[in-house]
Amino acid sequence: MTTSEELADEFLAASRVLVGLAVQSLAASPVDVTLVQYRVLVLLAAHGELTIGAIAGELGVNPSNATRHCDRLQRLGLLVRRRCDEDGRVVRVALTSAGRAVVDAVTDARRRDVTRILDGMSTTQWSVMLKALRAFSEAAHEPADREWVTHVW
Repeated sequence: MTTSEELADEFLAASRVLVGLAVQSLAASPVDVTLVQYRVLVLLAAHGELTIGAIAGELGVNPSNATRHCDRLQRLGLLVRRRCDEDGRVVRVALTSAGRAVVDAVTDARRRDVTRILDGMSTTQWSVMLKALRAFSEAAHEPADREWVTHVW
């Protein structure tokens, strides 16, 4: 019988592989971004326009830290900010087309690397993994790429 501890150990091993691929795939970006900055771009691609507070919440950092990440991404032309019409204290952030190009380039590189690993597995293993990974992503509330609602400014 599989225990939750055994399952957690396997997820940790797989996550080490995935983190390695994530870091490696950043080399495909047309501009130099950190892993956290890339995550900000992915959040915007997945959810559309967000507030700094929402970005901070998703990253698990304070708003000033999220602001610094957004400052750098804005200087690189990867996102834009604007004040909310309803409440001028609220700042909304959205991807630019250059920001979307970074997300696409890194995602394509990552997809190639993952595909290379999956090609070493059987289609039966794929089917089992697909169900498990969908359930895991749903439990973590992470939308699939095809569900992204990107609004590019």
